[in-house]
Amino acid sequence: MLVRVRLAVIATFFLSSFAFARADTEVDQKSSAPVPYATFVDGALAQHGLFTVWHKAGKVYLELSAAQLDHDFVQTIVPGNGLGGHFTVWGNTDHLPTEIVRFERSGNNVAILWPNPAFVAPNSPAAQLAISYNFPKSIVGLAPIAAVDEKTGNVVIDAKPFLDDQLNLKAVLEQGLRGSKTAPYTLDASRTYFGKVKAFPENVFIEAKQAWTSEAQHVDDVPADPRYVQMSVVYNIAEPPGHPDYRPRYADDRVGIYDDIYLSFDNDEVTSRKLRYIVRWDLQPSDPTKAVSPAAHPMVFVMSNSIPEKYRPAIKAAVLKWNAAFLKIGISDALQVIDQPNDPDFDADDIRYNVLRWVTEARASFGADSQTLYDPRTGEEFRTGILISADVPSGAKREWTYVVDPARYGRSTDPMPAQFLFDHWLSTIMHETGHNLGMQHNFIGSRAYTAKQLQDPAFTAKYGVASTVMEYAPTNVWPKPYGQGDYYQTDIGPYDYYAMHWAYAPIPGAATPEAEIPTLNAWASAWSDPRFRYASDEDVAWADGHAADPRVEQGILTNDPLGWCRVQFGLDRNLIAHLNAMQPQEGDAYEDETSAFRSLLGGYSTCAMMPTHFIGGQYISRAHRGDPHAEPPIVPVPKRTQYDAFTLLDTYLFSSDAWSMMTPALLQRLGYSEWAGYGYVGYEGYGNLPLWAYDPTQRHDVPFTETVANLQSAAIKQMFSPAVLARIADGQYESTEAQPMRLEDLFTWMHAAAFRELAGAGPKGGTIDPLRRNLQARYTETLVALYQAPAAGQPDDVRALARADLDRLSTEAAHALRAGHLDPATRAHIAWLQSRTSSVLRDDR
Repeated sequence: MLVRVRLAVIATFFLSSFAFARADTEVDQKSSAPVPYATFVDGALAQHGLFTVWHKAGKVYLELSAAQLDHDFVQTIVPGNGLGGHFTVWGNTDHLPTEIVRFERSGNNVAILWPNPAFVAPNSPAAQLAISYNFPKSIVGLAPIAAVDEKTGNVVIDAKPFLDDQLNLKAVLEQGLRGSKTAPYTLDASRTYFGKVKAFPENVFIEAKQAWTSEAQHVDDVPADPRYVQMSVVYNIAEPPGHPDYRPRYADDRVGIYDDIYLSFDNDEVTSRKLRYIVRWDLQPSDPTKAVSPAAHPMVFVMSNSIPEKYRPAIKAAVLKWNAAFLKIGISDALQVIDQPNDPDFDADDIRYNVLRWVTEARASFGADSQTLYDPRTGEEFRTGILISADVPSGAKREWTYVVDPARYGRSTDPMPAQFLFDHWLSTIMHETGHNLGMQHNFIGSRAYTAKQLQDPAFTAKYGVASTVMEYAPTNVWPKPYGQGDYYQTDIGPYDYYAMHWAYAPIPGAATPEAEIPTLNAWASAWSDPRFRYASDEDVAWADGHAADPRVEQGILTNDPLGWCRVQFGLDRNLIAHLNAMQPQEGDAYEDETSAFRSLLGGYSTCAMMPTHFIGGQYISRAHRGDPHAEPPIVPVPKRTQYDAFTLLDTYLFSSDAWSMMTPALLQRLGYSEWAGYGYVGYEGYGNLPLWAYDPTQRHDVPFTETVANLQSAAIKQMFSPAVLARIADGQYESTEAQPMRLEDLFTWMHAAAFRELAGAGPKGGTIDPLRRNLQARYTETLVALYQAPAAGQPDDVRALARADLDRLSTEAAHALRAGHLDPATRAHIAWLQSRTSSVLRDDR
């Protein structure tokens, strides 16, 4: 379907790139009273659109009609350029949600206000009045009135408040640059000015060219002088674009659609005031009387000319894959993709267009990112888009060269097949398009299928490698002699059809959102079916202990994640062991082999940490009472399953054999190319070589022992975190097992895994491997901390169990020291164990 680009009366002004001097004129912002309208417009240049934009004496003004005062507009503020990395990206809408903006006159000024639409009482005027008294607005600017039209009531205001940091870009820069050699950036108002200002029929576009300064020479490494960075900040102010036929739909915790949350004060006799609408596009059939009819308001994407032509077919195909879900609910051509029109009136900044944009960065900070804007009063989306990183093809190339080609074909020299890259594009862009349709991540979708199904290309071609494209699914690669299905998700899955039906299917006879609830509730009752389960970002928050369900993971496949990882451990170990034969190619630098190694180690690390999530784990159900096959909300992971997970951890992370593939022949080749060039930054104050060109690590080799020790420490920290220990302590009361998992089980398993060399006759051959010594030392310090400095939330029994383990370790260490020959390092280590534990216990006495 061709979309005709409506002509817009656009006048674009490129204002000069110097700071505008204050002019002593009748419209100077210092003037206490506005001038007559006729006086102001004399000699001024106008752009006509939603607001009239005036340019006079080097300054920018907005003319607001009387009807536009005290009226709600929607406003977005985004970066107009990137930082070349650090997830500060041109057009990124993630930094600030859509705001409601209101212009309110006060004397000779107009206040620029952001009301909070989250507090509502549409059916109670009295409650609305109370809300106005008790919930303050945010005031983000106070604009002097330059002129007033006495005939119309129109006012002309100085646009200078839009040069301020309303985006809070200072915080964005600090977060993006966190961890770099950084000093804070501050806004320099003296060198900040307006850039492009555009007036469209439905929106006004204002660009602020902001100057950000820092004293650090290498705070960022893309600008010519990183101390002085010009960041464009783009305001888009628009009339709320709601369609009169749009009906908000209530959200449900069993289906992963973004929700817009409110507190409703209509009714005081409720158990909860929370009201949640889903976020969605207004996709409805144009003729509901027909089985299928075109979308009345299709989501039309414009393919930016900046996207390389060779990738456009795959990107377009990925977006259009979603149309299959809408055909099932009677809507055709719901999503469309057109090329950027060869039309001088087309402008990607026009809020009417949903743009697919290409992003280049010195250091890629993402693969692709959806841009979804919605009216915060209703949840209706009014603009979407996708930022697409130029590094997506590079990611596919690395996966093919380092993993897939060696694992399946025993080589790494063949060109990457075009289909492999095409499928990679499908997986990436389908995911982001799902976000544009309102879908949240779904990290339990990988549990829907068995290993045999994922090894069957006929199955994966039809159903995908997970139940949904909203997973973070890894590449579905299996070593020989296993079968091999599709490597990537190449089509939307059963959950995606289910969620789109729930979010968009018309409900005949329901005239209000409230009338839809019984049907929506029935549709959402399928959560217990593995194909339709949903769990999202909060369910993978392992670092702070909130996540508890080991079925919810990123980068894992199959309904048997422990079995999947056993296979992946074997695959990664084999590829690492044979890496010298694969990399580098003749004539290439050994840095290529290091890159391959780091890629393989990343996959290995994912599986090395995953078993820890079973320890103290709980199967969390979102099913409601009465749903088919509903389980209780919380069921502790069975003790046997937790033990199997710990055994996998012991075998592939803690044991002496876990790292046997790391031979001297391999480690000697894992270096990087020492290539500083002119401007080496190692000497303070010398040169200006950017960090993206040369940012060497401290060591030339891979810090093997440190890497292993850090992985082991991370696993121990996860299992012995207060939240996990508390779940184990309470799990014995929640479990129906005769012998449930208890705290003492974890201490027993970990002691045996860490200190097995101290049992019996002592270390075999009189030696404890250095990797094992590191493990023992770090776990000993964990026991000391659990005993002497218990963290908040740690169960009381943990101190006693840690002390008992220290006592046991002290005895075992003393016994091992009396054994036969010990090499010097091993003897010193065991003596330290005995001394450390004894001193802790002695202090206790």
